[in-house]
Order: sequence, then C-alpha cells, then structure tokens
Amino acid sequence: MDRGQRAIAILSMLGSAAKALEEDADVEHVLCVYLTGALGADVGVCFAPQVDGGADPISTHPRGPIAAGLVDRLAEVVDGVPDDAPVLIEDIALGQVLVLVPRPAIEPPLGVVGSRGVAFASNDGFAEADVALLREAVPVLVALLPHVVAASQRRQRAEAGQQAAGEFGLTARELEVLELLAQGLLATSIASRLSLSPRTVHKHLGNIYDKLGVHDRLVAVSLARSRYLVPDPAA
Repeated sequence: MDRGQRAIAILSMLGSAAKALEEDADVEHVLCVYLTGALGADVGVCFAPQVDGGADPISTHPRGPIAAGLVDRLAEVVDGVPDDAPVLIEDIALGQVLVLVPRPAIEPPLGVVGSRGVAFASNDGFAEADVALLREAVPVLVALLPHVVAASQRRQRAEAGQQAAGEFGLTARELEVLELLAQGLLATSIASRLSLSPRTVHKHLGNIYDKLGVHDRLVAVSLARSRYLVPDPAA
C-alpha cells in the first residue's frame, strides 16, 4: 500500500466514522472493524486506558479467543505506550501487536472525560506500510477521539435511562412530564406543552413521585438526572 492508497483508506475510514457519529451508532466498533481490515490484522481492539493501569476493552473484531488474548496482553503493555506513535510489540502467542493510544489535540465537549486507544495483532506480523498507515491515521483519530467518547457516553446514558425507566415502571407519558419538570416548567406550562389538562398533569406528577419514592419536585429531578431518566445539563 503506497502513500496515496493509505490516504484513500484514511479518508474512507473518516467518512464511515462520520456517518456513524451522525447516526449515533457504535463508532468504536466502526473504527475497530475498518482498521483491522485495512491493516490485515487477525484481530483488533478499541480500548479505554485506565487511570490505575491496564485497558478496558470497548470493542473487539472479530470476537473470540484471539481477541481475549490481545485484551490480556494490553493489560500488561498499555502503560508503557507513548501518546503520539504506534508501537510494535513482539509476542510469541499473538504475533506482533501494534498499539496506538492517541492523545487528544482539541478540547473535548463539555462533560466528556476519558480516552480511547486501538490495538491490533497479526500472527504474520505487520509490514512497514501497515505501521505507516496507523501513524498517518493519528491526526484523524485524535480529531475524532473526543466525539467518539461523547457518542459512547450518550449511548451509555440512554441505555441506563431505559433500564431505570423499566425498574421504576415509568410510562412514556410520565417520562415526558418528568423531562419537562426537569426543565423547570410548572404544571400549567407542562399541560400546555403536552396538550393536557393541568389536572391530568398533576395526576401524572403524583404517579411519578410515588414510583420514584419521593415527595417533591427537587428530589424527583435530582434522582431522575442521577439515573439518566432525563438529560443532565451538566453532562
């Protein structure tokens, strides 16, 4: 793969990642699958470096024993990986392991914390062109990183909110009322927004308080935000 072909591959990856971001899809998996194929690797992993050491796998491709072995290997080596360049690590069991932890070069969106890295293993080893491809992809990965993490956190909050709504037994209408309540609207304004009578809104509020086990608006909103039932403006 020459430099022009690598540039085309990187632009194609960027287009796929941008589409995934627009659709709020699993961008980590898109990057993992794309780069695993472009590098001709046997397995790829997108991971989150941990503050206390090691790596938390976010996505692997393909899934299986080899991926599990790469994840275990990452726990041993990721702490020594520099922020700005791929590293080739010789490993008898997995072949060569190519690891990259890009350092964010732009300010992340409000409320976004964390990082991402990618690693790939190949029993046949990696050619110089493969290493060059990953190095040249660094600026794109660095630019994508904050948005990738933000998208992942949005999905996690949405899934947590859906699970919490099921636990509390909240209906779709009650969630609508709760979200407007969290926005600071009074019952009359909520009624107008949802084309309901104030009496019906008060009934919904009573049901919400009972299901959440609270007795006032402030506690209800605080609990709802902590369980991701409604958006948190600070997130």
